[in-house]
Amino acid sequence: MKRIKLTDNNLGSNSNVYDRKDIAELFPFADKTISELCKDNENLLIFPHSIEQSDDRIDGSTILSIQNTSDPDKVRINTGNVMGFIGVGSLQLKIQSRFDEERDDYLLHYMLQKVLSFNLFDLNHNNEQENVFDFIMFMFPYFLKNALRQGLYREYKTYKHNDSNLRGTINLSRHITHNVPFVGNIAYSTREYSYDNNMTQLIRHTIEFMLTKKYGNAVLNIDRETIENVNEIVEHTPSYSKGERSNVISKNLRFKSHPYYTEYKPLQILCLQILRMEEVKYGETDDEICGILFDGAWLWEEYVNTILASQGFIHPQNKLGLGRIYLFEDIDSEGQLHRSGIRYPDFYKEGFVLDAKYKRLGSYEKVSMVGRDDIHQVITYMENLNAIRGGFVSPLESKQQKVPTSHLKNSDSTISIFGIEICKNVVSYAEFCEKMAEKEYEFVNSLNFVQKTNEAVKTLIPPFDSSRLHKSRFDITIPIADKTQKESSRRVVPSTCRTLC
Repeated sequence: MKRIKLTDNNLGSNSNVYDRKDIAELFPFADKTISELCKDNENLLIFPHSIEQSDDRIDGSTILSIQNTSDPDKVRINTGNVMGFIGVGSLQLKIQSRFDEERDDYLLHYMLQKVLSFNLFDLNHNNEQENVFDFIMFMFPYFLKNALRQGLYREYKTYKHNDSNLRGTINLSRHITHNVPFVGNIAYSTREYSYDNNMTQLIRHTIEFMLTKKYGNAVLNIDRETIENVNEIVEHTPSYSKGERSNVISKNLRFKSHPYYTEYKPLQILCLQILRMEEVKYGETDDEICGILFDGAWLWEEYVNTILASQGFIHPQNKLGLGRIYLFEDIDSEGQLHRSGIRYPDFYKEGFVLDAKYKRLGSYEKVSMVGRDDIHQVITYMENLNAIRGGFVSPLESKQQKVPTSHLKNSDSTISIFGIEICKNVVSYAEFCEKMAEKEYEFVNSLNFVQKTNEAVKTLIPPFDSSRLHKSRFDITIPIADKTQKESSRRVVPSTCRTLC
């Protein structure tokens, strides 16, 4: 079994060079978009489940690309903005966060623990294969909860009967075989809804399999809801037989797409990965790609939300249409108000807008060094929400000596670069969690400090008086409407900006 470890977004790195023959199994999947891979490989599980849900539109990006080098026998592997585990044939590929270098994937585990609300203990980081298997097991309660919140899966099942209470379709051949001479019984079959079906049997086999593993029992007893869910599955699968495991797996290789039970397909994929991990095999065939991947930008945003939610910030949900804002408001000839230009800021509350960025912004000394599109986006949201404070939240590789903050021209508004430092020099996952809690506290303090400083500066600076500035040949005039007289007037907008101290 060949194993390769990479970091996400490693474009430009010279350390990801491999022999062409060693990664030959990756060539059919290189440079394919995530959307294409998901269509061709249903065993590939992507977070978020709906890749269209991601603001960064990862469906059009690639997991990895392969580039030639000056040596014809060697190639370079470049990764995108996803991390997780992939397997194809005899090759296993692990992509970890670029902010988690020289550690055992602590950051990915920690963010998932916070976002998916489960408790991770110290995994076996000495054995790479056990680490992957344990990690996938920890995902099981989350998928099970989502599925059972839609109700216990049921489907039609055919039952064979041989009694005198006829209530279905008569099976003539079976009747002749079993009921000659006739003694009053009739062989017939019925189709009825049943909770004991191939899907629930797969879940039951996964539960029984996990109970035999090191962390399995602890994972299945992680909280009350998980315990209740496990008991419900056990109660409704009375026909469970350990000897039928291979048969149950084969019946579930074709994934079920149900218009209502939408959360069962990801659970089905995960169950198969857990049950087949025993064979140290991801895919069913050598040309099948399988694994579990996470969009780094989505995961970072959801992790930041676990911190900002307690600070009163609203986190819009694109898929549900919650927390949306409108850029435009127009009144038609009949006086009806029409809104358009729907947008979903990452986080906002009264007077404050924040944008989560899974990028290296910690080294920037000025806000102007941030990408222009990112800056324009935050300014747009600030203007729309009448916010005087805006900023970015990114991972930090070292502690900030100060929060870079810049004032918008002709305005009291400011934009800052905030960050959460990713811990280093830890000896265990427990220590990593403890230190990350301290870094999160420092991040919240930096938000509060900038907020209070902004409010203090606003009270000290007198209202802007454009008459104090000399008009230059670069000044422009903009027509505005007088609300009282509804007459057209004009004002001077100077090209110079006052200086804020």
